Amino acid sequence: MDFESRYNAASAKYFAQNPALELEIEVAIAGSLAEIHAVGSTVEKERELRQMEAFAAEAVDRGLEIHELVIRLLADSPEQAQAWHLDHHRQIAGSLGMDWEKYKAMNLIG
Repeated sequence: MDFESRYNAASAKYFAQNPALELEIEVAIAGSLAEIHAVGSTVEKERELRQMEAFAAEAVDRGLEIHELVIRLLADSPEQAQAWHLDHHRQIAGSLGMDWEKYKAMNLIG
């Protein structure tokens, strides 16, 4: 499962566990329909944006990066969490064009 799939699953789980927040978002959207349409957006895009913002705010409130919140919500075991952490670091190393072994050494990853 790639990060986007994990993010989507974690977000869905988060909102399923927080129905009041989901309702709050829907009420805010309903009160903003004219503005949403005036800027050429859609209710679906606005919902996605507000959910992303709320999910990111939850991560900040917990003192976590978004990828860490995703891992904490979805990982079935410490081993799976560790594998996802390593995958995240591999992606960072790759995006930096850095050799994996060098990246691990620089970031004290065993």
